[in-house]
Amino acid sequence: MKKTQLISILLMAVIAVSGCKKDETETVADATTEEAAAIVATSFCTGSAGTMTQMEDAINLSQPTVYKSTLADSTFTITSQAGAIIAYQYGVTYSFGFITPNTYQLAYTSSGNYTSPSTLGVITSEGTLTISGIIDNSTSYICNGNAGRNGTFTMKIGNTNSITATVTTTITDFKFNKNTGICESGMANVVCSGSTSLGKTFSYSGTLVYSGNYMGSLTLNGKNYTVNIKTGTIG
Repeated sequence: MKKTQLISILLMAVIAVSGCKKDETETVADATTEEAAAIVATSFCTGSAGTMTQMEDAINLSQPTVYKSTLADSTFTITSQAGAIIAYQYGVTYSFGFITPNTYQLAYTSSGNYTSPSTLGVITSEGTLTISGIIDNSTSYICNGNAGRNGTFTMKIGNTNSITATVTTTITDFKFNKNTGICESGMANVVCSGSTSLGKTFSYSGTLVYSGNYMGSLTLNGKNYTVNIKTGTIG
């Protein structure tokens, strides 16, 4: 009787261990917050010609302050420099001009692909930015607006999922110093949502707080990441 009980206990132990091993090696279908943070970071960073690049372009295009009653259009291709941390190529259309003497607007669309240390993306993007404070006595240009990026992303980090995602960004009071043209502060509300190649849907939301010197703090669903705005890397 004792021998039979011992065999039963050993069999149960083997089954339990086998079950644990299966769980450890099972593919995780959900997109992690780390993967979403990497997608958000590259959508914003200058290294991938993201939203921060469009804000800088809007500031530069608003000089000199020649009033235009209608917006001008420009279509062009941009390509990353050889050896850049992020390699990209996009077709871009800008529509830009003064909508009031003190308010400049840049609307844009783009499509193409990029390869970063964390992500390979095939994307389309669009946005509308307004620059105010151009002819008043303030020390800063103020950028507000919205931006969006849609695409498919092959992840090199986290669960290494293949992800279809949309990033929406609402830009609030990004301040650019009038003397240097450098962005000093700002905040953006972000949402990253979509689905993985294994059929799991996800949605992460939070804020990106820009602290200057091309660095920011990204919070998604309560998890915090440091973002390098030049390279799109997170830590």
